[in-house]
Amino acid sequence: MTGYQFEQVDDFGRILFNDDPALRLEVVRTVVETADGTLTLDPARTRRMPIALLEFREARGVGYFGYVEPDSGSRDEVPEEPQLEGAILFGMQRLPPGRAELRSIPGWALHEMPDEQPKLAERFGYTYSRLELRTPDGEIYSRTWVPHDPEWTAAALRLGYVVCLCGVELGIRAPYAMTEAQHTPGMREATFRRGCALGLNIGGLVTYTGNGAAPAG
Repeated sequence: MTGYQFEQVDDFGRILFNDDPALRLEVVRTVVETADGTLTLDPARTRRMPIALLEFREARGVGYFGYVEPDSGSRDEVPEEPQLEGAILFGMQRLPPGRAELRSIPGWALHEMPDEQPKLAERFGYTYSRLELRTPDGEIYSRTWVPHDPEWTAAALRLGYVVCLCGVELGIRAPYAMTEAQHTPGMREATFRRGCALGLNIGGLVTYTGNGAAPAG
């Protein structure tokens, strides 16, 4: 992410699929709430479920390189994070450290917009997308930039939904003095699981709107 992009967004972000070793969410169940009841998505269709990670850049208990865990590791000492608690009131669910079932959240939507800086593509050889996660009242909950992935976008458009994971410890930020290459998928997964165990991560299945496409359902 360039310096300009860093100033234009709120949070750190990544896009990936549920079988990525940095998450290991192959067994996550996704349920869509409809007017006729609930519908569990066919695992055959969601084998490559698109996931968007939105890690808070600023939050209680967080330094530049991530969350600073209390010495005792006690859940009682973890400071309550208003960004998480507010989203839970709007339907997001706190992620357990183990197997999860994520339900669709009416009104929430993830918007993907093409990169507005074509010179970046000329200079670096790739393009970015801007992601905006919006609450049911239309307010922007989180904004980030991610390298554009046509396969991820195609999957999101086909399904009409994206799993959005938000929070303090999603495994995006590398520890101090560690490069991205040294920050292995196993390390990322361990951070993500620790964040879930501390109650610092939330998630939900949200409607996807990308590149001018109409929202699903």
